[in-house]
Amino acid sequence: RAPWYAGPLPEPAPRLESIVGMLAQGLCCVFAFMPGASLSRSRAPGGHRDSTRMMAKGTPQVPYKYPGSETPQWVDVFNRMYRERIMFLGQDIEDDFANTIIAVLLYLENEDRNAPVQMYMNVGGGVTKAGLAMHDTMNMMPYEIQTVNMGMCAQIAAFLVASGTKGKRFALPNARFMLQNPRIEEPVDQQGRPRRRVMQATEMRLEVAEVLRDKKRMVEGLSGFTGRSVESIQEDFKRDFYLNAFEASQYGIIDQILLPKRPTKIKSKADIKFGNFGGPEQRYQDDTADVAVRPAREGPPPAGVF
Repeated sequence: RAPWYAGPLPEPAPRLESIVGMLAQGLCCVFAFMPGASLSRSRAPGGHRDSTRMMAKGTPQVPYKYPGSETPQWVDVFNRMYRERIMFLGQDIEDDFANTIIAVLLYLENEDRNAPVQMYMNVGGGVTKAGLAMHDTMNMMPYEIQTVNMGMCAQIAAFLVASGTKGKRFALPNARFMLQNPRIEEPVDQQGRPRRRVMQATEMRLEVAEVLRDKKRMVEGLSGFTGRSVESIQEDFKRDFYLNAFEASQYGIIDQILLPKRPTKIKSKADIKFGNFGGPEQRYQDDTADVAVRPAREGPPPAGVF
């Protein structure tokens, strides 16, 4: 620098490597905010950090060939199961979810009024009125509805499992049920945060009366499903009431417990029907001449009962 200049030195011009590094960081930030994708870094066995790679998020896709189409297309696994009249409920029952399930039930009625429908449930609860709307729709359907508890069915979900067709209500060996009183739902805003609600005494009394009316409907419904008296179920509803699969079968919520066959009684892999779409001949819905088409299944899909 010149001897008469006493200020700070100017910063040197950025090199090409620095510019490329900043651009790479900017691209990583852009990818991080892309919907349906996330960034993750992994380490090699030697401890060195591997390069950044993209990991997709979303519903699994399976191939499906539409009638009249020559090539299969990728559809999400839940839509694929709907086409086989298999429904999977794996989230809390809310208004939007209940509307979706009701729409599928109505569509399946229009498609085939006689073929049964299978509903596999693993639901931790939900809104009582939304579940009762599903229950009323299930009762109106002309076909049989088979219900299976795969893990945990609580509150209104346990009520829906018990409302299936008599003789076709099942549970897996480690499944659990929880009966619980309806409650006043806490109001939330659009972001899901709890919102304070100011109520007058008269409005509070009316809302409590509505919740008690929902409880009466659930108690009377469970009384009809299980064959127990209303007084007995009201006594059980005083506290959260947990049941394992065997206790639920004795209580009357389900009819049978699904168990795999013993190895000595398994004739072939085709005997295991839990979650089976009907065999390889239905993978793309091809009507091939060299594959025998199986008759429609009747009764429970599993191989054994408790």
